[in-house]
Amino acid sequence: MNYLAHLHLAQLSHTSLPGALLGEYVKGDINKSAKDALPADLQRGVWLHRRIDSFTDAHPQHLGAVRALPSPYRRFGGIIMDMIFDHFLAKHWCCFSSQPLSNFIDEAHAQLVPDNHWPAAMVTLVARMQQYQLLASYQSLEGISLALTRIGQRFHRPTPLAHCLPLLQAHYSDMEQAFLRFYPELMDYVLRQSVKDSWKR
Repeated sequence: MNYLAHLHLAQLSHTSLPGALLGEYVKGDINKSAKDALPADLQRGVWLHRRIDSFTDAHPQHLGAVRALPSPYRRFGGIIMDMIFDHFLAKHWCCFSSQPLSNFIDEAHAQLVPDNHWPAAMVTLVARMQQYQLLASYQSLEGISLALTRIGQRFHRPTPLAHCLPLLQAHYSDMEQAFLRFYPELMDYVLRQSVKDSWKR
């Protein structure tokens, strides 16, 4: 899942929104490498981020959507599906939250205040997220296409990510149905996690 989903699921589970994003950057065994450096709430956020990613990558709806992509897009299927699923979350936001999306984004921005536990890349990400209203831009396919283009620019070799818009349009309905079947299960999974007690194990 991408940023919007991770932040939404952090709010749903009453865990740290900064921790939800920090999961993109903290590597290795959190109990050993991060225990002394990160406060407990950030560690829980990182732990949940990893559980969400593992659940998503192994889920039949996500796997099926990735496998349905033609070559050469299938190689980047995880990235593509993470982005388009954020689009569908934004599109169907009222099905998953009683709070308007614009209010959620404002509250998320207010909670994402850099501190000395953030790597420089995360500081830059959040600054751009706020400046360019990235989360709100996920409501349109054009916004998703632009985000994928920017991701593609991070690779040393050329990727097809800048050319995904026709692909997303062609597979839109199937991807949307996969998301609508998948996301409620992900929410249930997150709510079932004993985050407070299990993240240290």
